[in-house]
Amino acid sequence: MPTQLPPNLTPQQEKVYIIQLQIEDISRRLKSGDLGIPKNPEDRSPSPEPIYSSDGKRLNTREYRTRKKLEDDRHALVQQLIDINPEYKPPSDYKPPQNRITDKVFIPQENHPDINFVGLLIGPRGNTLKALEKETGAKVIIRGKGSVKEGKVGRRDGLPMPGEDEPLHAFITAPTAECVDKAVKKINEIIRQGIEIPESQNDLRRAQLRELALLNGTLREHEGLMKLRAMAEAQSIATNKIQCGICGGAGHLSTDCKALLGGQAYLDQLNANPSERAKMDSEYTALMAELGVGPGSQGLPPDMVVFCSEAFIKSTIQLREHNHIKVIHLSYKYSLSYLYC
Repeated sequence: MPTQLPPNLTPQQEKVYIIQLQIEDISRRLKSGDLGIPKNPEDRSPSPEPIYSSDGKRLNTREYRTRKKLEDDRHALVQQLIDINPEYKPPSDYKPPQNRITDKVFIPQENHPDINFVGLLIGPRGNTLKALEKETGAKVIIRGKGSVKEGKVGRRDGLPMPGEDEPLHAFITAPTAECVDKAVKKINEIIRQGIEIPESQNDLRRAQLRELALLNGTLREHEGLMKLRAMAEAQSIATNKIQCGICGGAGHLSTDCKALLGGQAYLDQLNANPSERAKMDSEYTALMAELGVGPGSQGLPPDMVVFCSEAFIKSTIQLREHNHIKVIHLSYKYSLSYLYC
């Protein structure tokens, strides 16, 4: 590319032209691999202390350091040119460096062992933490002692987890300081609510429990309303308005009541209801006539056993007192049945 400046350029245009030349030269060197490293080791500058990765590979090689310096220089030139000309488009292979700002928020788990701070921050299936990251634009990782449950495997290479030897904390990374500050404020607010507000009154905790029930399929959104509707419908049913004269319950007649009454109490009830007493006397007379008791009968066989219902036992007190027959109670399903032995 020619190094001679075109004529009739303003000072600002000359500056822009020179910066563009520098950017294109660095881009060419990065693409071609012409990094300008002297071939003679004696002509090279002293190397820093080597840094190795977990698999034993050196990270800060001379080629890596030279390429990193060229990329940083190009980034500075690109930013300078964008400030002068906002419409400038960087080279296609240019990527701005990922400068990350970090911060830590320590969690007072040791001072409050009964509070599940990790659960409040992460939420059901990590949804609370995901919403916090989306709102603030920061990346949040829970690190430190107690962040990993006992028995769970750490890194596959066996090395300790980052920050494992530190107290429990939230590690925040973001491209800008504003995003970090937002995340720090949100995390501190969640910690404050967990300490000052009881769990039963914590809105965040209740929302998390509701979300967890919804995810598990156990949420009953309108359970209370359904109960109220069922109670209202039950009151509108006609049979529920009927009250039993024996037990005082609703939903059945006195003749169908299964509550046990003493013999005298049952007779008092029959005496208070002449029509019911006449009906019972008629049934009793018909049964006695069928058994051979009554006008013109020969009396009861001495070895007769009568199986009858509870209601009939209550109405045959006088018969049992004379010991003419032996009465054995049957379930209420059997009505006025008898058997000769």
